[in-house]
Amino acid sequence: MRRIIVKAQRLKRSSILYTPNHTWARITEDKTVKAGISRYAVDCIKRNERMGIGFCRTEPVGAEVDRMEPFGIVETLWSVIDLFSPVSGRIKSVNSRVIKEPYILNENPEETWIVEIEPSNLEEEARLLLTPDLYDKICKERDGRL
Repeated sequence: MRRIIVKAQRLKRSSILYTPNHTWARITEDKTVKAGISRYAVDCIKRNERMGIGFCRTEPVGAEVDRMEPFGIVETLWSVIDLFSPVSGRIKSVNSRVIKEPYILNENPEETWIVEIEPSNLEEEARLLLTPDLYDKICKERDGRL
């Protein structure tokens, strides 16, 4: 049974791409990009601060975002962490549940999207994102640091 669960988690994770700044991206069927904060980032936050995310703020729906520029922030009691856009485009929607209940990011960060972006250059910019294996390698090199 454990093997089946682990395999399902790996298959699900394989649909996610990453930025070096700990934001994940999932390309939807209608070619939008849902973005959130990575498990690695949340684990670092919880390990280093003994608390998790308690606040989240994003740019509003309709705002233009640039690849690798902040689209929002998450806050803990002690820190403010920028959320970097995985692609350029326009914010199509914001997950209102995350804004109202940001602590949900502490439990399932890679299943909980924060913003949905209508990309302006998806094909080119998607090639610049990291695969899960490459992202994991970068995270191991950072050894628990953001």
